[in-house]
Amino acid sequence: MNQPAPSMLAAPRRWLLGIALLCVAFAASAQQDPPGRIARLNYQQGTVSFAPAGADSWYDAQPNRPLTTGDRLWTDRNARAELHVGSAALRLDGQTHVEFTELDDDTARITSNQGNLQLRVRDDLSGQRFEVDTGNLAVVIDEPGEYRIAADPAAGTTWVAVASGRVTLHGENGQSQSLGARQQLTVAGRDLSAVGGAPQQGGGFDAWVAERNRIEDQSISARYVSRDVVGYQQLDAYGDWQSDPTYGDVWFPRNVDADWAPYRDGQWVNVAPWGLTWIDAAPWGFAPSHYGRWARVGPRWGWVPGRPNGRPVYSPALVGFVNGGGSAGGAGGVGWFPLAPGEQWRPGYRASQRYLDQVNRMAIYNRQALRSDFYANQQMPGAVTVVPADRFGRGPFGRRDLMRLPDDRFSRGPVAPTPGINVNAFGGFGRPAAVVPPAAALVARQQQIQLQQAQQQQLMQQQQQMEWQRQQGWRQQQDSRQQQDWRAQQEWQRRGEQERWQHQQQQQLQQQQLQLQQQQALRQQQEMQQRAAQAQALQQQQLLQQQQAQQMQLQQMRAAQQQALAQQQQLRQQQEMQQRAAQMQQQAQAQQQALQQAQLRALQQQRGIQPAAPQPQPQPGQRGDDPRRLWTSPDSRQ
Repeated sequence: MNQPAPSMLAAPRRWLLGIALLCVAFAASAQQDPPGRIARLNYQQGTVSFAPAGADSWYDAQPNRPLTTGDRLWTDRNARAELHVGSAALRLDGQTHVEFTELDDDTARITSNQGNLQLRVRDDLSGQRFEVDTGNLAVVIDEPGEYRIAADPAAGTTWVAVASGRVTLHGENGQSQSLGARQQLTVAGRDLSAVGGAPQQGGGFDAWVAERNRIEDQSISARYVSRDVVGYQQLDAYGDWQSDPTYGDVWFPRNVDADWAPYRDGQWVNVAPWGLTWIDAAPWGFAPSHYGRWARVGPRWGWVPGRPNGRPVYSPALVGFVNGGGSAGGAGGVGWFPLAPGEQWRPGYRASQRYLDQVNRMAIYNRQALRSDFYANQQMPGAVTVVPADRFGRGPFGRRDLMRLPDDRFSRGPVAPTPGINVNAFGGFGRPAAVVPPAAALVARQQQIQLQQAQQQQLMQQQQQMEWQRQQGWRQQQDSRQQQDWRAQQEWQRRGEQERWQHQQQQQLQQQQLQLQQQQALRQQQEMQQRAAQAQALQQQQLLQQQQAQQMQLQQMRAAQQQALAQQQQLRQQQEMQQRAAQMQQQAQAQQQALQQAQLRALQQQRGIQPAAPQPQPQPGQRGDDPRRLWTSPDSRQ
């Protein structure tokens, strides 16, 4: 991403005045809308001090107080702090000083003149600018990633290390240098002069950063809300998410009293540019106080984050004030109640319709919200919080400060965006800090302020010089204008020719790149075709081998079948030969018996013996007459 050089380090130019005047005019037209993005002290170890914008006094840091343009933080020795700017996380090591030089919807410029910090940017930065300034350079974040920056005011050096992503370093006189992932550089002076070595790192900071990244990545609440909802991390440890058929995903806080209601434990303070702002006392109270809406679901209060589409817009307090004029219920008190899902929030300051649409975009709309005179929680028993008018805005208040009034006092009363009392004196900065930044950090800040003042004086001098030139006379101005026009025309022609030449070079380069891409694509296609042909040939070879193996198996099976068939035929032939031999033996025995009988009959005829009646054939196992006995006469038997 090409980023312009930061204004604090840019070289003077003749057209700087015109741009500055345009910027002032534009800023004046948009002054009515406060920024929708803020920062928050999300986590701290040790002593962390806070100085509000426009003040030199330091106080103990309050986690639930929003941080915006001009606010400063200091971490004492062995202290650490984690801040969130939208979805980006800023981690500070001990003895680190930071100031939010500029913080709005499009720009986040942080100045760190001393100390060691780590920055983790999650989202794409298209159309936005994220910048970290030190005493001698400006670091512009070009891509999402993780970055380490250490400033040493005593040595006048800045160390920048890029773990992932890309940054551009800007010095004075338009000098710049880019750093990519896994690159680091130590710079001395304002001309980006590189020096060797890296600053000595305190033990444990990298491990602490890694642990904070792990906790952030494993957040359960990030599944239900956008990471741009500042303060969502605390919801994991102090409540539970449930799905409701009316409101969708709802978060319910744990361990709250039975008579607790939203916006009841905390204080009202005046935070510029929003004015009256609610600072909740609960560690989880930031996100539910400045985003979404509250609803009574059964016996419990639940926070409804609303639609997750688009970047959420910070609101100082999403409440409605009852009776507005500081006489809630006619009892000399100030009352307020949380807005319900779908109800439009109206700020107490002047804002455009575009801002109102954006700040109410996340609300879930229901049928009751279509009535502008109806507020669901105003009629909910126990939802309205009332304190005495002289107690309102005088620091944190407790349960003993609440006014107990009947609920019907508020069910039909008028609702206003402000309490109707003076809030200019509501500082709410807390206790004075026990530890303030050392003189070196303050001196570095004074030097930076002096540098900005010098630039403003130089701008004023340029303005006076231009005014003096306009007073020199019409002819001299006309000649000067003609010369300027001629020079501008020459410059325009030169730039046109240069742009045409650059365009031609770009076209040629694009054509060469296109040809190279086509050649690479052709080579890849040929390689793919060769690989496909080789794979096809290998597949065919494997198929042929399989077919040959199958044929060999088939032949072996056929040979085995033929051998078995031959064995069966041989067995049948042996059986047939045995049967034939038995039949021939039987026939031979029958012929022999027939011959013997014929001989016997012939002998009997010769001897005149009548043939005897045929005797029954003896059964197997029975004794019969021996045929040899028939051959002898009766005489011979004796």
